Amino acid sequence: MNTRLCTFFIFLSVLSACNRTYKGEVLDGVLEVPENRNNQNSQTIELVYKVLKANTPDSTKVPIVYLQGGPGGATLIMEEYWANHPLRNDRDIVLMDQRGTGESEAICVNSGKALFTIMRQDYNIEEDFEATKVVMAACKKTIQQKGSDLAGYNSRENATDFEDLRKVLGYKKWNLFGVSYGSRLGLTIMRDFPESVRSAVLMGVFPPEFNMYGDRVRSLNGSLLGVLQSCKENKSCNKQYPNLKERLHKVLTKLQSSPLSFNYKNEPFVLNSHDAFVLLFVSLFDIHTIENIPFFIESLENGETETIIEFLKAYEHLNNLLNLPMNFSFNAYEELPFYDKENLDMAIQQSEFGFGLDYYNAVIKIMTDWHSYRASDIEKQPVISDVPTLLISGSLDPVTPPKNAIEASKKLKNSYEVTFKNESHSFFNTCLLKITENFINNPSTKPNMNCSSEIKPIEWHLSKSSQ
Repeated sequence: MNTRLCTFFIFLSVLSACNRTYKGEVLDGVLEVPENRNNQNSQTIELVYKVLKANTPDSTKVPIVYLQGGPGGATLIMEEYWANHPLRNDRDIVLMDQRGTGESEAICVNSGKALFTIMRQDYNIEEDFEATKVVMAACKKTIQQKGSDLAGYNSRENATDFEDLRKVLGYKKWNLFGVSYGSRLGLTIMRDFPESVRSAVLMGVFPPEFNMYGDRVRSLNGSLLGVLQSCKENKSCNKQYPNLKERLHKVLTKLQSSPLSFNYKNEPFVLNSHDAFVLLFVSLFDIHTIENIPFFIESLENGETETIIEFLKAYEHLNNLLNLPMNFSFNAYEELPFYDKENLDMAIQQSEFGFGLDYYNAVIKIMTDWHSYRASDIEKQPVISDVPTLLISGSLDPVTPPKNAIEASKKLKNSYEVTFKNESHSFFNTCLLKITENFINNPSTKPNMNCSSEIKPIEWHLSKSSQ
């Protein structure tokens, strides 16, 4: 199942009345907002947030608000990560589950599980499409029964939620830290509420002008080819895994007619070429999973299901973290009005690996029926801003390549762009932390980025594999 390839009032209920802070303090709250601010009769929804107070008592430094990716990703699950993050030493960290996600009245929370059940079957693209339609139709019925207004689930409303939160918390300004779709949300906040933003750190940049479908197919293709080429150029990797590109073509072609059957969590699972390609795609998101891609290809050749099961576990976990109805809602509103079918079809035709990419067209059909609300042209225009902005990319990113940041920087007057070689969509290292800290502390000055030139090699999985 290739769905992941398309692969986003003011009421304070719980806060301590005491102004004193202490190390490790976490303040919990609920923000009540209109579901659709364009509808005077809109119902309200509750958004759950946490403020991780700075570890330095009574710090007066401008806080950081974290903007999660997706769209549709939960945010509060990041509490432990940010609780121990060095940036919390002297700044408050603000987390809020975006509308329709996590604890903020998430809708159809079991949709990921239902779609994974579809993945277990040996469905072709058309069968997968029909099964997915059934799941999403059931979800839409639940939404209608609840009276939810899908017109309110977009980046503009999302940005206004965070502006309302800033006012409630009493912050004059804050620093944005957005990743993936969170970078798109950050740019929307910078566009709509520029006076509220002191600085912005945007990783895996997803600007409005990005052609989500055609460009993403090209990014995926470039990332995978880059990984295979990197193995070829590494003497040890090439020795253990020679001719990877040809072998990958061969094994994916074989899986089309002879899929692998095995038990996964005590239930039957049939892995076909589409499923294998999805697992490869997800593995491109992080250098630690990239290191295992040659080993995974060899495991597919040899039918070593133990390795495949480990990849499935990682995918299933990620699948359950994303709220697909919210992903569809945001993308139907902001991407479909500007969708270029000719561009997408050309990208698929030009791709070295077309296994499953046709599912993009199926996903677009489902999103077209999901709701009829479409954004105006402003949601496809580059954001023009003088807010100091740090744009961060990984050279192997399969969804938000460095060229996104380079293009976005042309309209961001006070921006700095840095690309980390051999990193991908998700990464953290001491150099990144150093650059980010320096920038947030002095956003009007270009940070020293020299450490980014120190290329971290890919540590390929080279242990002896089964023959």
